[in-house]
Amino acid sequence: MSRTDNGKVRKNGGKKKKTFRIRWTTVLFYVALCVIIAVGMITVISLQKPVEKFLRNFEQSYETYKPKNQIQRIFDEYFTEPDIEELIALSGCTPEYNAPETYEDAMEKYAAKLKGKTMSYGYLAGMDQKVLNVKADGAVVARFSVKEVETKEYNVLTFKFSQPVYELDKIELFFEKPVQTANVLLPERYKAYANGMLLNDDYTTSSGIKDDNRESVPDGAYLFTYKVCTVTGLYDKPEITVKDEDGKDVLLSYDEEKNLYSYKYGYSEELKERYSDFVIEAMTHYAVYMQADKPFSYAKPYFDPDSQLYEDIYKNPDSFVWEHDGYVVENQEASEFFDYGGVISCRVTFDHILKKNGKEDYIDRNDHTVYMHMVDGEYKIFYMESH
Repeated sequence: MSRTDNGKVRKNGGKKKKTFRIRWTTVLFYVALCVIIAVGMITVISLQKPVEKFLRNFEQSYETYKPKNQIQRIFDEYFTEPDIEELIALSGCTPEYNAPETYEDAMEKYAAKLKGKTMSYGYLAGMDQKVLNVKADGAVVARFSVKEVETKEYNVLTFKFSQPVYELDKIELFFEKPVQTANVLLPERYKAYANGMLLNDDYTTSSGIKDDNRESVPDGAYLFTYKVCTVTGLYDKPEITVKDEDGKDVLLSYDEEKNLYSYKYGYSEELKERYSDFVIEAMTHYAVYMQADKPFSYAKPYFDPDSQLYEDIYKNPDSFVWEHDGYVVENQEASEFFDYGGVISCRVTFDHILKKNGKEDYIDRNDHTVYMHMVDGEYKIFYMESH
């Protein structure tokens, strides 16, 4: 024990006893800290939704104005399900076409390249990703470009940046080039049609083509001359038809190598069957008369009495007589029967063999084109050309 200043004895070795005291400054600090934390938490909680909305809007705007997304929207609007008429109106492009094809035919041809196809696009190299080719199932069918019309500005905290805003600039449509042609060779008196359209003189590329050995023909007949009609600049091969002078269709042949449809005058097997015997008999009687083996009456029934030919035969008997004792006729043939409509022509050939005792036979080779017309209900020869 120890004594205190006033003489009292102190117990416990004389040490002072410690006590806990609350300092108001400390209390105020912690209270203030809690308030600040609470306010901060309340502020964070209250700002969460606006911040989330801001971030969503920012992200949406940012994605919207990404160049590739803008281009995708432009592509989708015009080419995912293309409206051909709208594309033509926007582009100012129109398909080429030539008669007999029509604008509608050309449109359908182009539409067939797009509709039902997988549409895609790709950037054109060296054009700063502003010009793009449009493809349908991998084939380029169009091209479009975009242009920058404004700039989208962004401020996020202390960061600033921008994005270009694009809109459609131009559209170019790639139509097929119509390159198909068709040529048709036909008699000048006939008419050719392509898909039902008459190929008039504007389509005639050549005329007066002669496929005929005759030098002249009488009234009612004509030389076999031809023309070529050509139609060009088509998408597809046209249907070519030819009509004769009576408006009847004729059968065409086609040479693929020459790309040539053609029709040449056809000889009549029917006329050959009906009149071969008549013309062979007529011309052999004529030859026999001309060699003075028979009188004029022997040849007379076969010739038109009002023709110049009849008069020439009658007035010039024995003009080409070859001395002979007898004769035979061999190798008779009638061919190339053709109906001009009122006049018939054909070719007659035979060998008139003149015999003379002690001499070699003389063979008079006859080759004639004869023309007949009706006289009193019967065909008579009125003109003849010898070959």
